[in-house]
Amino acid sequence: MPVSLPLTFDLSSESEFYTQVSAGIQAAQQANCQFLSLGISLPTVDPLMLLAGLMQVSGESEHFYLEQAGEIVAACGAVATSSVQGHQRFVELQRFSEQTLSRVWAIAPAEPRLFCQFSFWDHSGANRGFLPRWQVIQRLDHVWLTLSCALQTSTPHRLWQDWQLVQRALAHILADPPPCPPPLAIALPPLPEQYGRFITSVKRALKLLEEGNLEKLVLAAALTLEQPQEFNWLGTLQNLRQQYANCYIFSVGQERQQVFLGASPERLVKMADGVLCTDALAGSRPRGQTQQEDQSLRNGLYRSPKERYEHQIIVEFLCQTLQQLGMTCEVPTQPRILELSHIQHLQTLIQAPLPQPIHILQVVAALHPTPAVAGYPASRAQDWLQQLEPFDRNGYAAPLGWVTPTGEGEFIVGIRSAQLQGNHAHLFAGAGIVKGSHPEREWQEILWKFQTMISALA
Repeated sequence: MPVSLPLTFDLSSESEFYTQVSAGIQAAQQANCQFLSLGISLPTVDPLMLLAGLMQVSGESEHFYLEQAGEIVAACGAVATSSVQGHQRFVELQRFSEQTLSRVWAIAPAEPRLFCQFSFWDHSGANRGFLPRWQVIQRLDHVWLTLSCALQTSTPHRLWQDWQLVQRALAHILADPPPCPPPLAIALPPLPEQYGRFITSVKRALKLLEEGNLEKLVLAAALTLEQPQEFNWLGTLQNLRQQYANCYIFSVGQERQQVFLGASPERLVKMADGVLCTDALAGSRPRGQTQQEDQSLRNGLYRSPKERYEHQIIVEFLCQTLQQLGMTCEVPTQPRILELSHIQHLQTLIQAPLPQPIHILQVVAALHPTPAVAGYPASRAQDWLQQLEPFDRNGYAAPLGWVTPTGEGEFIVGIRSAQLQGNHAHLFAGAGIVKGSHPEREWQEILWKFQTMISALA
């Protein structure tokens, strides 16, 4: 990705803007690039509100949003897209990302990224990558906007119009910021059908474990909620970011009434500055109603042989997979406790220096699905999931994230999530089954996890 020298854009003068952007377009044409991106520093603004404003004033519905620990990435509109299916989907989107981002002429401080969403199964659901028209990045108190266009349609006038859309979105949210609606306070309905099916599947899984066919199987349950009016995706996302500040808050969508969003505690992989980071997340307990009860549950989780065994399967899988890719893992001797609003988990943070360049989508392809969301061994676990789960997971427990021009980036796992479709919300939750699992306790874990989304729906 060629990068021009930084320009100081005069955003108050249309003629000066035209002069400065024309120079960038000419340089991009001479470099045989296909796309042009220009970066602008913005005043402090909430990227989520700016995203909502841009979608409203532009009519765009395709978007991507990811927030965690002080960094927010938001994007909408599409300059270039690719939709794929099949067992080569990661390879095909890697090729698309490399071809697209290598043909971007970026006027600094632009940071063009390509955004990806995958389905759990390679034969169904959305597997899509796109270069957005608008992208906003916040790190701490600094906010940057990147505008992108196809070079054949990149004219100073077109980019000036795009900037006017940004200004209208900013003026709109500053003058009339969208309120954060309270959660709908939906009660978890009786689930006799899901309960009976899940308990039967757990018992079948335990028999497979006893017979030595599997070491672990992660069984999911699905729940559909309906209300008279449409669910409010923006309000739900606002509630999630307030309730689950230590999770990855995410939202992706292509159609105005169909959005996949959630609060995931699980990072699949992050690559930056020559270091890879991944998380092992498995083993669960609810949160207590009192400090004493909470501590008792935490101690029970940490000391449970069953939970530690389930967790160790994930750690070993991640390390073995990364070693096969030529990396040496740095692993803490003991897991830590990740505390969320309704549930707590065993978590191990793993790092590995990158000995040679490798594209993040190559790592994603090797890791998905981890034993945390499918089971182990992976191929046998997936065969049994397709027999025991009477629904399509779609984006549930699948990777979503972003890629930089250097092949770095970050992907999370789409758990604690829901697919909003008009006045329907489709929720998913899973539980890891190993030797020593008790069907009733695993069902209770499913209910705890459903509560993550139910408590935020607006």
